Amino acid sequence: MDIKLLRKVHIVGIGGCASSAVAEYLVRRNIVVTGSEKKERGGLEKLEALGVKIFYGHNKKNVLEYGERPDIVLYSPAVTSLDPNNPELSASRENKIQLSSWQSFIGKYLSGIGKTGITISGSEGKGTTGGILTAILKDTEFDPLSILGAKIKGIANGEDSNIYLGNGSTYILEADEYNRNFFNYSPDINVMINFQYEHPETYKNFEEYKEAFYKYFTNMRGRKTLIFRATDNIVDFAKQYSIDKTHKIIWFGEDKRVLSKTTGDKYYIENHKLSESGNYFNISHSDGNIDIHLPFLPGYIVSNAVGALLAAKELGLQTDKIINNIKNFKGMVRRFDVAKTIGTGAIVADYGHSPESINCIVGELRNIYKGKKIHLIFQPHLFSRTYNFFDDFILALKKADKISVVDIYPAREKEEEWKDRVSSEMLYEELKRLGAEVYFVGDRANLYEKLIDKIDPDEATCFIGAGDMDLYYDKLIKNFIQ
Repeated sequence: MDIKLLRKVHIVGIGGCASSAVAEYLVRRNIVVTGSEKKERGGLEKLEALGVKIFYGHNKKNVLEYGERPDIVLYSPAVTSLDPNNPELSASRENKIQLSSWQSFIGKYLSGIGKTGITISGSEGKGTTGGILTAILKDTEFDPLSILGAKIKGIANGEDSNIYLGNGSTYILEADEYNRNFFNYSPDINVMINFQYEHPETYKNFEEYKEAFYKYFTNMRGRKTLIFRATDNIVDFAKQYSIDKTHKIIWFGEDKRVLSKTTGDKYYIENHKLSESGNYFNISHSDGNIDIHLPFLPGYIVSNAVGALLAAKELGLQTDKIINNIKNFKGMVRRFDVAKTIGTGAIVADYGHSPESINCIVGELRNIYKGKKIHLIFQPHLFSRTYNFFDDFILALKKADKISVVDIYPAREKEEEWKDRVSSEMLYEELKRLGAEVYFVGDRANLYEKLIDKIDPDEATCFIGAGDMDLYYDKLIKNFIQ
């Protein structure tokens, strides 16, 4: 369907990070948008202020009885996972209203508007890399349309937003592998920073996971450029599928041992120094060296920044312009999002939700806040992920000095199908058995009363997880920040 012909769109599951961005994009194209969520929730005030009518509770009336019927009904795949017979989707089918996942809709639209497509794929770092690239390309000839699953700080007229409506020649998307959603996209350039087995609810093993990425890359178009961080997993993957035979690959990284296994264009990250004032490093290439200061944290963000920098360079943006613009990046909401406390420590909010991301965050906290105790407040995301990686989560969480465990955020899964197999209380009990200093929070609504006397402003405290505890911890954090 031609977006220019749309008068009204209804979005089922409009509260999702990316689906809300799609809603905002459509509204700003002067299309009437309505949407629904299973239950009342925060975070949708901006859409409501833009005139979006949001219904709480799924009902066929939301589609059929509010003004004119929509031209198309979009949905998040999480909606069909929870209820394949969702009444709004059923009503759309019965009344012959076009149905589409928002990923399929936006993928078809973007592939037909003549812009150069850039996606960020992989198991971690998609939002941050996309945010940095958006800041680099902003107000240049490549000024992008960016739709991300995370909010970029101050990107839209000083406001935090997960959508940026540029007027240039590019678009930027996160290539989400869950449910094979990224099969809807056909980019010209793709950046990949991390590659670990994820989403066991979609892929039965790492081989199946890799096969999906290979299929995604074969669907690229145009210049077919892959910008890969040189990790053992990514290098092995590229060799396994002989991707260098069909794609242009640009490699980068700090590990010279791994980079030595690659062929083609290589960028070395060298002399990396980290302090509370940010990251200092240089990039070595056959064309010369580039010295960079990133005035933001943490240390791993260097990889995100270099991936974004090389994507901008591949587009043709001059290096001096890239280095200047990268300083416009102010950070991402809930991506190592730091608030200084009234003590000598800090409170960090992070979206990490895998054992690997917990390992990484703990390492960063120890590097930045040397000598400080580390307190992780963890909300697991998905029963399937917690169940399949239970032992890995235990090993990762134990690296902190203190752990507080919040109930599992079910997202698209049904608690009754999992409650006898895995729970946050099981994580708590195992950590306690192993001698960890661990506290059980339970319901995220209990965060204040359970943790008000457990948070120490002289420690490095991190709220970590991809669930919704951010809707509950503000009151608690306000007691400790400057």
